[in-house]
Amino acid sequence: MIDLSQLVAAVSGTYLAYLAATVGVPLVVLGAAAWGRGSLGTWVDALGVVALMAIAFSYTYVWDGTLIEQGVWWYGEGVVTGRVWVIPFGELAFFLVQTALAGVWLLFLDPSVDPDRPTTVRSRPAGLLAVAALELAGFGLYVTTAGHYLGAVLVWGAPILGFLWFLGGPVIWRVRRTVAAAIVVPTVYLWVVDRLAIGLGLWSISSTHTTGLAVAGLPIEEMVFFLVTNTLVVFGLTLYLWVVARTERRSLAASLRGLLPRGGVGTPPAGRE
Repeated sequence: MIDLSQLVAAVSGTYLAYLAATVGVPLVVLGAAAWGRGSLGTWVDALGVVALMAIAFSYTYVWDGTLIEQGVWWYGEGVVTGRVWVIPFGELAFFLVQTALAGVWLLFLDPSVDPDRPTTVRSRPAGLLAVAALELAGFGLYVTTAGHYLGAVLVWGAPILGFLWFLGGPVIWRVRRTVAAAIVVPTVYLWVVDRLAIGLGLWSISSTHTTGLAVAGLPIEEMVFFLVTNTLVVFGLTLYLWVVARTERRSLAASLRGLLPRGGVGTPPAGRE
C-alpha cells in the first residue's frame, strides 16, 4: 500500500521533483495523447513548440533573476539543488516545460487555423488599446512597493502581447474559442500547482512587493503571471500554425506578408487571399 505522506514528501522534497511530478508527467501524457490523435504528428508541429520554448527561456531569464535578486520571491530550505546565477535549476526547467505544456495542449485541441487572410481587422485596434492600457498600468504599479511584482509582470508581458496582436489579432480572433480554451485550462491547472507549492513551502512570495490580494491563498500576481505567459504561448503558436498552413498553400513570403495590416490597423482588406 502506498504511503501518501511519503509520496508527498518525495514529490515536495526539491523544486525539480515537484516540477517533474506536477508538470513533467502531465506533459508526457498530453504529448502522447496529442501524438495519438495526430495533432502532434510532424516535426513542423514540434518545431513550433521548441521555438517558443527557446524564446520563452531567453526572454524570461534576466527578468526572473532580477526579481529574485530583489526579494520578490524566495525558496524553501533545501529545495534548490543548484542554480545558474540566482535562478534554481527547477525554475530554469519550468520556463521550458510550462511553455511546452501550453503549446502541446493547443496542438491537442487542434485549432485547424484557416490559412486565408481574415476579411476584417476591426479586432486589432481594440486589442492594441487594451494592451496599451495594461502596459501603462504596469508602469504605474512597477514604481510602487506593493505593486512592484504585478507591475513587473505587466511591463514584461504586455509589449510581446501587443506585438503578437498587432501581427495576427484577426487570425487569433477567428479561432478565439479554441484559443480561450487553450489559455484557460493550463492557467487554472498551474494556479493549483503554484498554490500547492506555496502551501508546501517550496517557495514564498514577498508580502512587501505584492498587493496582498489573493484568491484561495494564491497571490493575484501569480495568477496574472500564469495568465499572461500562457496567453503569449498560445498566441505565438496560433500564429505559427497560421503561417505554416498559409505557406503550404502559397509561400513563406506571402504568409509573413499576410501578418502585416494593410491600410492601417483598423481598415479591412479588400478581400480574402
